[in-house]
Amino acid sequence: MTDETVAAAEAFACDSPLPIVTHRGVTSLSAPLPGATPDDNLLVLDSDEIEAAGEPEGPEPPPPDSLPRATPTPVTRDNPGASGFDGLTHRDQLLAGTGEYAGTQASLEPPDVPLCAGNGFILQAVNLAVTAYDTRGDRLVAPTPLNQFFRLRPLVDPETETTNEFTSDPKCYFDPKVRRWFLTILQVDPLPADPAESMRAHVELAVSQTDDPTGGWDLYEIDTTSDGEKGTPEVGACPCLGDQPLIGTDAFGFYFSVNLFSFETSEFQGAQVYALQKSALLRGALPAVDVLAAPLLEGAGASLQPALVPPRGRFERRNGGTQYFLSSINSGLPEEQIAVWAATNTSSLERCAPDIALDQVFVPSQGYAPPPAALQKPGPTPLRRLLQGLGFDEPLERLDAGDVRMQQAYFADGKLWSGLGTAIADPERAGIAWFIVAPDARRGLTARMVNQGYIALDDAGSAMFPAVAVNARGEGAIVYSLSGPGLFPSVGYSLLDERGAGLVHLVADGARPEDGLSGYTAFGGEGVSRWGDYSGAAVDDDGSFWLAAEYIPDLPRSTLANWGTFIAHVRRDAADPEPPRP
Repeated sequence: MTDETVAAAEAFACDSPLPIVTHRGVTSLSAPLPGATPDDNLLVLDSDEIEAAGEPEGPEPPPPDSLPRATPTPVTRDNPGASGFDGLTHRDQLLAGTGEYAGTQASLEPPDVPLCAGNGFILQAVNLAVTAYDTRGDRLVAPTPLNQFFRLRPLVDPETETTNEFTSDPKCYFDPKVRRWFLTILQVDPLPADPAESMRAHVELAVSQTDDPTGGWDLYEIDTTSDGEKGTPEVGACPCLGDQPLIGTDAFGFYFSVNLFSFETSEFQGAQVYALQKSALLRGALPAVDVLAAPLLEGAGASLQPALVPPRGRFERRNGGTQYFLSSINSGLPEEQIAVWAATNTSSLERCAPDIALDQVFVPSQGYAPPPAALQKPGPTPLRRLLQGLGFDEPLERLDAGDVRMQQAYFADGKLWSGLGTAIADPERAGIAWFIVAPDARRGLTARMVNQGYIALDDAGSAMFPAVAVNARGEGAIVYSLSGPGLFPSVGYSLLDERGAGLVHLVADGARPEDGLSGYTAFGGEGVSRWGDYSGAAVDDDGSFWLAAEYIPDLPRSTLANWGTFIAHVRRDAADPEPPRP
């Protein structure tokens, strides 16, 4: 390796890094035969049960006349340069596990669908499992429970039907500069036996030891409880859950941001950015760490999305190294600005006492507002029919389209690229707002909007949970889920460049409706099924794109859920050029 992060590694050593980070040993993906088939009614665990269980409700939805309006995007099933295969399903996740982990998974919605690619491999995770593929779509290892991969206790104790260590929100990235894989999850300890002790939460981080994800990984654990104990900063009403870790890297650091929610009150306590020295992580050593608090400015100080860099892309070197972030204004009301953040002096991570500053600037934008739940096409729903036979009044589920949190971001061709979910008016449905922003960190942080636009279906069809990936040439793709009265939950993508976004390419047709536990009243739902919470997109070494999103496949299902994922490969050089849309 030639990157300066590796060159500096041998010379770097700190006597006492922050105690919030520990090295937990090594691991690898398991590849034995699947374990014993569990009873999939063993435990019904909704991710909301622990994760942000009591988030305060936002304002009432805005009236339709205040929602963004968008010209419907044409839909095509012609996908030149695209191919794909089915990824992980709920059944894969449920049956994952060997040895003591066999039969310890739970029925869970939504899947969460991170994806990363490089060196001839694709790594895919869902909320409770991870696996690897080659570029032909052949699975290289059996689906592995995330608790097993991270060497945590099994998720569920089959005898007591209680949760041991709750894990969720996986994210992954193949860093093309240092040729290493990064994988994170959030983790929550079980309730302590001593009521005087507080619950503790962590981010679990795995860093591959080579460029092969089926080889060894170093395991790290970062305490995000933020209650002033065990070396953590003291924040508001914490101890807190560090919700939905979002990841990125620059030349010097590995970064993740979290939203802090109090275990006691469930109220939001602000966002934090954790900066870890990358060169130490690459050699299995304890890294220097800096923890940055994001001020809650006009509702923008939440869900800071760190930017990823594509192969042959350039990190920002100004101001001693700069890592960019994007965020939205998540007020629950229509908004017309987004926020750009810059962590500067990141090269100080090569010292024992890093000194990183976090700055922010607002950028006027097109309008966006919280999206409504998506409709879906009627069809076979055996779980719903079973529950109706037991006396439950279960309508056809709608799909939760999430909120306006900024989704995956890339820093490519000198610009920041990302998107989010939004309501679209006439009729009201869920759509996607995308943004291309040019940041400038030369004399204090400034930024300008280069281009922006919407992806919206006609009638009552919805597009949900975008993930954007952009190569070093400034060519990109956006992947998302689709659903509507005439469309089972499906997967689509649009090509993207500085001129705008192209057609909706329907790349994977759904086979039937969503028919999972989280939306049904029998399991505490209210007619809206959990979906998302995000999709995944990555740039391969050759500049092509790997895209993944949730849909309903024509595959064997488990009793309590039928979600699946689709992984698409899109080559821009093989695709027919599309005229830019206004």
